[in-house]
Amino acid sequence: MVTLADSGKYVGARVQRVEDPRLLAGRARFVDDIALPGMLHLLVVRSTHAHARLGRVDLSRALAAPGVVAGLTGAEVERLVDPLLVNTRVAGQRLLESHVLAVHKVLHVGEPVAALVAESRYLAEDAAELVEVEYEPLPAVVGVEQALAPDAPLLYEDWDDNVVAELAIENGDVEAAFAAADHVFRETFRIQRHTGVPLETRGTVAAYEPLTGELTVWTSTQSPHPVRDGLARSLRLPAHRVRVVAADTGGGFGLKDQAYAEDVLAALLSLQLGRPVKWIEDRREHFLATAHAREQVHHVEVAVRADGTLLGVRDHLLADVGAHLHKVGIGPTMFAGQMLPGPYRFSAYACRVQAVVTNKTPCAAYRGFGQPEAAFVMERLMDIVARALGRDPADLRRQNLLRPDELPGLSASGRSYDSGDYPGALERALAAIDYEGFRRQQAAERAAADAARRPDGAGEMVAARRCLGIGLAAYVQASGLGPSKVLGRGGSRGAGFESARVVMDPQGRVTVYTGVSPHGQGLATTLAQLCADALGVRFEDVALVSGDTAVCPYSPLGTAGSRSAVVGGASLLFAAEQIRDKLARLAAYRLEAAPEDIAFADRQAFVRGAPTRRVAVADLADALHRAHDLPDGLAPGLEEHAVYDPPDFTMANAVHAAVVEVAPATGAVRLLRYAVANDCGVVLNPTIVEGQIHGGVAQGLGGALLEELVYDASGQLLTTSLLDYLLPTAAEMPPLAVEHLQSPSPFTPGGMKGMGEGGCIGALPAIANAVADALAPWDARITSLPLRPEALLHLMDAPS
Repeated sequence: MVTLADSGKYVGARVQRVEDPRLLAGRARFVDDIALPGMLHLLVVRSTHAHARLGRVDLSRALAAPGVVAGLTGAEVERLVDPLLVNTRVAGQRLLESHVLAVHKVLHVGEPVAALVAESRYLAEDAAELVEVEYEPLPAVVGVEQALAPDAPLLYEDWDDNVVAELAIENGDVEAAFAAADHVFRETFRIQRHTGVPLETRGTVAAYEPLTGELTVWTSTQSPHPVRDGLARSLRLPAHRVRVVAADTGGGFGLKDQAYAEDVLAALLSLQLGRPVKWIEDRREHFLATAHAREQVHHVEVAVRADGTLLGVRDHLLADVGAHLHKVGIGPTMFAGQMLPGPYRFSAYACRVQAVVTNKTPCAAYRGFGQPEAAFVMERLMDIVARALGRDPADLRRQNLLRPDELPGLSASGRSYDSGDYPGALERALAAIDYEGFRRQQAAERAAADAARRPDGAGEMVAARRCLGIGLAAYVQASGLGPSKVLGRGGSRGAGFESARVVMDPQGRVTVYTGVSPHGQGLATTLAQLCADALGVRFEDVALVSGDTAVCPYSPLGTAGSRSAVVGGASLLFAAEQIRDKLARLAAYRLEAAPEDIAFADRQAFVRGAPTRRVAVADLADALHRAHDLPDGLAPGLEEHAVYDPPDFTMANAVHAAVVEVAPATGAVRLLRYAVANDCGVVLNPTIVEGQIHGGVAQGLGGALLEELVYDASGQLLTTSLLDYLLPTAAEMPPLAVEHLQSPSPFTPGGMKGMGEGGCIGALPAIANAVADALAPWDARITSLPLRPEALLHLMDAPS
């Protein structure tokens, strides 16, 4: 088993991020900063129709425009490249690939129909106005209910309906559980379509070198090797001839974990023209063409005993996946169904999952990967049950949460849970938010408001100036995406292992080459902390190299699914252990001790129990590189490679608590306080964990209150700028308290669990439950998101 150094001082410490000085000083290099000699600029001509037959696409006038060098249509591209593959597939799934440019039909507004390259983006924009496209409009399908109607227009005319895939998740005797229930509560929940909106939109620079036959692609991505594999496959090139470099990446959130059509087009045109080609997405394109997420409808019911004990849950999950499937397929939809039972104790569960195509931008991964939707449904159910039974929501959760002595164990959906203290997390969150004190304050304010109500001059009742509410949300987060066998059983074509190469130079300094690719998480800091403790060297002695497929070890998934520390960190530990073993053998040889008696700390190797018998790690490293005096059987050099494939997911967990104020006169919601009790196993760096939580809560706040991608009945996207699509700012963020719990995972070396997605999973349900609690005097049903003021006014039946 991999161990850390005997006096490790970095893991768990608030080490400052080494990435930040360069970024804060403006020395980052994003894709748009790359300028190469002779570079051309790509513009993609996009469909203006949601659903139409595609006729003539005429580029002749555009190609004659000033500065235009070349252009492509779907018919040409279809002959030159292969479609992009869907990697996650389930039995009976209909769509297995997607075209790079539309051929015969367009299926959503923004779908690429042609490509132009010119000497500048401005010239390409002008020329695009000259492209002539003939469309034969067809009726648009813009929602799952419409798509499932018997007379619905079909997106794919050789299908008999618009269901792209369906599956059943079943565990236990559901019929018996519902038959034994004293109460059955039913509800329909709707989660709106929204997306990640990273600060940096997508972008690609492709440069083909004819002399070497190498294609280099700089791109804003979180998954360099998967992008390389996708490009090589689509372009019909050997993978070793394609190099992908992840430039500094301004946010990914799951949207950038794959090759898109624009990446293929830029690369194809560079291959054809022998010149570099750049494509930078503008914000309107981002809303129209980059993956959307989250849109689901859940028809769900829960069976409970009279005392509040959960018995079973049934769900019919309908997911609007858009016009076609991206690389992850229906993965987020499937994950939502699997993770819906959360941290609760019940044994009967059934979920019928239907993924439905509509004339909207396709959906893919977004931070949480289906788990925010699942948590919203389950946690709203818990509050609905509590209110119906006259129970305090915290007490109902105490009663039904799995206990530490029940772990490891299986969830109601059959997922394996490793470790955690779910009731302990609840108590920490309640204390951090001062739950009891808030309940007393809330009761006093409601009593005062009732006493103050009196008819005004017009005979109307005077309303309260504000309503306070508190909401809780408990969840389990599947993290450490990567068990290859588990992924295979779930329909993935890809693997989930992770690779690391650790190199120690003759001075005892260390370089870690990793396949995971940072885009804001602080991996250069946390992985260096892990490596420094594993080898007993200084934090400053460790450097991280990532994001370049030419020099970094293979990563089949890249940075996704909260796996960087769990799987990437574990592979690093295994490689470091091999380095450490070689150092220990040489130190034992020199100090006349057994290798197992050698310990490491503060750049020294010493004999346990005799700390004065020591030798510097740098001296050992120098000797291993010179190889002049090594014991028999010890190979020279200090460069080791390791591959780690985890046995299962790790299960992080948390409880969120939110206090909100709702203004009855306007419906406006303001967050007053927020607390998170979070367990991500061994905490590598508390400051970085807290930063992840703050960012996740901000995104969850946006999903709960503000963000929505809105389509009209004809399939036109109405929210195509940051004027229409509202994002949270620092002004909307409440004071946030974070409590750290640590239950090391027995599933992975180092005991880490994933962290990157947790903050946004709990925010949707915690805020929704808080708003529902605030509107309890109106018996308001909070069943859909976002919680806009006009929706809340309607629920309160208040004047606008």
